[in-house]
Amino acid sequence: MIASLAASLPAAGALALAAPAAAVRPHAALATDTSRCTGGLYQVHTVRKHHSSRLVAVDPDTGRTRSATHLDHTVNAVGYDVARHVFIGVATRRNGHPIGDGGHIVAITPAGETRDLGRVPSAPVSRAYVAAIAKGRLLLLLEGDLVAVDVRPGSASFLRVVSRRSLPHLPSFGDWDVRPGDGALYAVSTRGRGPSRLVRVDLATGAVTERPVDGLPGHGFFGAVAFDDAGQHLYATDNHNGGALYRITMDGTATRLTRGRGLLGSDAAWCRTAPRPPATTTPPAKPTPAPPRRQAVVPPPVPRPAIRRPSPPAATPPPASPSLASPSPAGIVKAARKRPAVVEPPRDHRTTTVRFGIVLLVLGLGGAAFAKPVTRIGKR
Repeated sequence: MIASLAASLPAAGALALAAPAAAVRPHAALATDTSRCTGGLYQVHTVRKHHSSRLVAVDPDTGRTRSATHLDHTVNAVGYDVARHVFIGVATRRNGHPIGDGGHIVAITPAGETRDLGRVPSAPVSRAYVAAIAKGRLLLLLEGDLVAVDVRPGSASFLRVVSRRSLPHLPSFGDWDVRPGDGALYAVSTRGRGPSRLVRVDLATGAVTERPVDGLPGHGFFGAVAFDDAGQHLYATDNHNGGALYRITMDGTATRLTRGRGLLGSDAAWCRTAPRPPATTTPPAKPTPAPPRRQAVVPPPVPRPAIRRPSPPAATPPPASPSLASPSPAGIVKAARKRPAVVEPPRDHRTTTVRFGIVLLVLGLGGAAFAKPVTRIGKR
């Protein structure tokens, strides 16, 4: 039942304020409001019947009123549009006069300026007093049903009921709000006796759970509830017990911040900042390794055949003379570079004498032979 509603809601999207073509023109100033609130709790209070409401800014730490602005509409069932920085609610009267056609959807700036956006054709929203905004839809509790009205700008179904689901067996309560980060609706229910109870409606499963809250009276009526930005505290105003404001923690304890005067009607919304996308830690991109360089394949050198050159003939050193000193290495190198000297054997004077004697002998013998014939020629 509730799961089908959750499936019909978009996964993400800004909340809308623009009307269809026929209604956009008079409300173009609300496209983006410049008087934005800076965060905190806001409530609409109606003190007297048929009188206009007041927009009240409340200090969430002390519960004291920061500012109060009179509106020109009687307003209930409000939520805060983060995209347009305005409050969206249901108006039943204008300047004390009934609107008459089942109530209108209005937009309220944080400065208290009100703009009538028009009626919802298929639903008498004037009977709704419980509202919250989630994913571009104004979620109303209307006659026991959860009614989702599209409030997205430019949508073809703007100010149309896009979903309606029955919620049987809900306890009685005066307002609800969507808890940030949870997505479920929370309310405060009273049963007359015993402590009040914190009600949780899970939109995904349809489960409804309750738990007692210590410190809350059981005979009041909490007509205005709103979560802070962190979703840790739910602020609830008891219309019947002097308009007391309580801060409720999720563990089931409540603290009264202040009390004022009784209220005929009230509703609340938290002026939220635009949600930021969750921070993601992106690991640094790993540098792409450069492709390995191809090393040039150098072929191994081809061994060349060794050319053997004939070594020059070693010079024959002269025979060492007993009287000469050993030649120095430099002298040996120089002698190797010069032509080898011809060494003449030492002259032997005895051989010369013998040769000379032999020559004389030959000459003598020849002369004797020549002389003999001459002698014979003379004797004749």
